[in-house]
Amino acid sequence: MAILGASFQIGRSALAAYQAAIAVSGQNIANVANRDYTRQTGRLSTQAGGPVFGGVSPGGGVRLSELRRHVDEALEARMRHAAGARAAGMVVYQNLSRIESIQNELSDTDVSTMLSNLFGSFAQLQADPQEAGARNMTIAAADGLVNGIRRQRSALLGQVRDLNQQAVAATARVTTLAREVANLNPLIVNAEADGVTVAGALRDRRDALLREMSELVDVTTREQPNGNVNVYIGSDPLVEFNRARGLATELVHQDGIEIARVRFADNNGTVLLTEGSLAGVVKARDEHTVGQLRRLDQPARGLIYEVNRRHSTGVGTVGYRDLTSNYAVRDAGAPLNSEAAGLPFDVKNGTLLVRVRDVATDQVITRQIKIDLDGMGAGDTTLSSLAADLNGVPGISARVTPDLRLAISADAGSEFWFNDDHAGVLAALGAASFFAGTDAGSIDVDGNLRRDARLLATSASGAAYEGSVAGALAQLTDPSVTSGLLDNLSINDFHTATVSRLAVDAAEGLTSAEANDAVWSALYAQRESISGVSLDEEAIDLTRFERAYQGAARYLGTVNSLMNDL
Repeated sequence: MAILGASFQIGRSALAAYQAAIAVSGQNIANVANRDYTRQTGRLSTQAGGPVFGGVSPGGGVRLSELRRHVDEALEARMRHAAGARAAGMVVYQNLSRIESIQNELSDTDVSTMLSNLFGSFAQLQADPQEAGARNMTIAAADGLVNGIRRQRSALLGQVRDLNQQAVAATARVTTLAREVANLNPLIVNAEADGVTVAGALRDRRDALLREMSELVDVTTREQPNGNVNVYIGSDPLVEFNRARGLATELVHQDGIEIARVRFADNNGTVLLTEGSLAGVVKARDEHTVGQLRRLDQPARGLIYEVNRRHSTGVGTVGYRDLTSNYAVRDAGAPLNSEAAGLPFDVKNGTLLVRVRDVATDQVITRQIKIDLDGMGAGDTTLSSLAADLNGVPGISARVTPDLRLAISADAGSEFWFNDDHAGVLAALGAASFFAGTDAGSIDVDGNLRRDARLLATSASGAAYEGSVAGALAQLTDPSVTSGLLDNLSINDFHTATVSRLAVDAAEGLTSAEANDAVWSALYAQRESISGVSLDEEAIDLTRFERAYQGAARYLGTVNSLMNDL
């Protein structure tokens, strides 16, 4: 038997090698639909063997010496980055689309339409100031606008909460993935410690985890010579061998809005978010949704001030008998234009006319109140000094309420109103106003008008059919009537600019999302050409290995026959 021993060894090695090669092809075919699988091929190497009879050394057969995973690490890194950019772009675009649906422009319930309804009502009221129905329609139009603004703000706040929840969920998932990668690292290192074994299944699983992680947060990886992979966010380590730091969120209040901030779990350090859906969530929330809330607050604030500025200097079909300002000061002894007073709107140096009418005789007396806010000397107007000055007007009395508001009362049989407020003090205090509140969250129709629509100011003089104040209110839509609170634009122009800006942002978001998707798709196609399984190629390899196996089997049959002859 020693005579044919080398021949038997050659045949046996061929059967073993081609059986292993067939198993590798079978593994590839079995995972043809597995997106996370990396194609493997075996390398066949000649085995050395001693001389046989005749003095020649043909060798000792063949062996499957190496199992190779077809993976391009540089391509994988680029694909992870592209996946993160793609995920971030999609989150931002979807959020912008949702904001557009919240605005619901070009419908019968959008803010543009409701602004037009309100100012159209003012124009109708100018034509017939005595018409009670027109007054009620104006207040109803204002209610519609208020409800529309509040509805938008509530929906945007709900979107902020949803994005916070997405940030919390994404952060928890990143932490889970980091722990799984940390658990796989030592398993791969131990499995490949002999320098020959390739832990293909474990590496496929780790690569899949890293791809999923990169869709959530922008990560870079550094593979060590022993097969361990360290993962970083920016320059901060997330996974080091078998240790995962993980991420966490903390809720903070920013300008009255609850925001979920992403931090490292172990030291509360700041996380650099550049790509991935988590970065997209933060950008969509902080830049677009919270930004849209501010852009909603700004026109609401400008609307409140500009309407109140004009409305407070007129009178309806009746004057005021009792009036309390909507806005309180922090310090009744502080100048009204100071931070210590804390009024929501600016007041400047100027004058104010107070008119008091005897209801029985229709006699009107007028007094001028000086608002001294020039900052020169100690005589600047405070809430207390303003109340004292108003007390000097015959027929009315004024006081500072315990909650630091201005309260004015008319004597029995008298009523009052205001004209020519060059200082803007009435709008700043919220006295004789049309709107209450200071922003989109607090805007409302003034309570006095709700109780008595006759107080809706239409006239400056008090004459029965004089509608100059209603006309001034209707002209607020004119592009020439601008406001410093609205970037020197009119109310309509500012709202139009806001809508246009959102449309541009949404279009840019769609373009960016499509571009990022195209880049990712191209890289994915490249990866498939390298790491993906081709059934045609595997069929060719199977045929080749099958023929080789059959040849080896026939060869052994021949050797066995020779042994029998011997």
